[in-house]
Amino acid sequence: MMGTEEALAGNSQAAMAAAASQRVAIVLEPLTHPELGPVAIDDSLFAIGRTEQPFAGYPPDIVGDLSRRHARIFTENGGAWLADLDSKNGTTVNGKPVRDSIVRLRDGDEIDFAHVLAYRVRLQAAAAPATPPARLSGLSLTPERPELGLETIVVTSFPFLISKVDDTFARYRDKEPHQVGYLSRRHAHIFLKGGQPWIEDLGSTNGTFIGAVRLDEHAHALEDGDVLAFGGHHFVYRVGLQWEQPPAQAAADPTVTRIAHGASAASTGAGAPPAPAGEADHTTFVASAGSFLDIFCVDRAAAQEDEVNPAQAPAAAEEAGKRPRGKFTMMAAGLLEALGAAGDAEQAKLRRWLMLASALVLGAVLVLHQAGAPQRHLQELLDRGDAATASTLAAEQLARDPDNAELRALGTEALLKARLPAWMAQLQAGRFAPAAQLLADMRRLSRNNADAAPLVAEIAWIGEVEQFIAARGGAEAPVRNPADLARIRRILGQWQDEQQAHQRAAATIAAWVPAFRDTWARLASDLRKLALTGGSNGNE
Repeated sequence: MMGTEEALAGNSQAAMAAAASQRVAIVLEPLTHPELGPVAIDDSLFAIGRTEQPFAGYPPDIVGDLSRRHARIFTENGGAWLADLDSKNGTTVNGKPVRDSIVRLRDGDEIDFAHVLAYRVRLQAAAAPATPPARLSGLSLTPERPELGLETIVVTSFPFLISKVDDTFARYRDKEPHQVGYLSRRHAHIFLKGGQPWIEDLGSTNGTFIGAVRLDEHAHALEDGDVLAFGGHHFVYRVGLQWEQPPAQAAADPTVTRIAHGASAASTGAGAPPAPAGEADHTTFVASAGSFLDIFCVDRAAAQEDEVNPAQAPAAAEEAGKRPRGKFTMMAAGLLEALGAAGDAEQAKLRRWLMLASALVLGAVLVLHQAGAPQRHLQELLDRGDAATASTLAAEQLARDPDNAELRALGTEALLKARLPAWMAQLQAGRFAPAAQLLADMRRLSRNNADAAPLVAEIAWIGEVEQFIAARGGAEAPVRNPADLARIRRILGQWQDEQQAHQRAAATIAAWVPAFRDTWARLASDLRKLALTGGSNGNE
């Protein structure tokens, strides 16, 4: 017979499996501002912040005290949990502050965000979808620079935490300590939302990038072929997605398990995508999921330690009375020691060699410093909030160096921050002539910027649509004549045919100017109304 301990262990495992397979639906019933309506949470991770939906659509005087990255609600192991993200004005559950810990939510709990939005929690078992969507069987991160010796990362379960202390990246610490130092302990994570992979930066010091765009406080959907960079220009990967159709009975979401590194494809399970031919020995398989509990539970002492880049902040060595020495310093010290033991002739040769080496190194440093001077100056201007000057200088630099990716990224950021808010204000006020002048200025500044030009084209298209809608008396105004109907159908056709491109451009713009989300939401609403107007009249 099975022993008591074995039976208890078996029952515990069965209970965990049953809990993990049960999906939880969460509804936040408003206790303050009932006019805003309840908030239904269907995804495994839900963001609370003043620029997140639905909060971004609330009146500014209500959400003004929310932080941009205020809190997260997530489901795991059949339960619902809440984590505060070090918000300025705090979060409470049943009157108790939520700080560094994570709180499990129970049905009937009262949550208060920043003392302005209070909700009652309602939990219920969520029914599985009648037709499960296509399932992501694997996500691969293939190094863009294989000459650096980085391994391809294959992720088959989620969430996946990007961390400097996890072996996926810590394995490079001996070879590239400086580069690993640019990663944070909680740098970013990849998770599933509606069956699609998303990535969220976790407030890392040195950032997460899709292409040349640094992620803000929002999560961003990942698509096949996206280029991800963590903390700089070293850990850069191209995203590959592998999909499979689900079985008739959808499998349970993965729960907390461990990570297997350096394994063969067979060890990752039947659902793991195969490694590229000849690359099995250069692949890190992450076959098991991490945990939102680990991702959002913050150790403050570890977090402070995490922000120290050993190549940039050698405080520990200074406390010991030894300043870390670079390779050139160590080489020079070795030469000086050799001088003391050499004869006069040898000393003269070593001195000449040392002077020549010093001159060469100094010259190289000066060249590199001078080459990066425009980018540093632009970044300083942006940090001071002088985006207008930065956008003009970036345009001048790009006229001479249009292939400089860093200049393009800084120029795009400066251009949008300097001109877009004024353009949005003119558009919302219906002052289309001043908006057109601002647009012409944006086109001029983006003439040599291949990153900014398509974003300016998107802004121009939005302005044309809104001007047309205003001229016809609104999106819901009846069709006036065949020309009006033809224009409506042309606009709707452009939207339908290029919807994904429109949405990607809008997401990129909003990453630099979050207020653009309001303009985008207004456009989407107008297009829906325009579709009803054109459709109903077109069928008469």
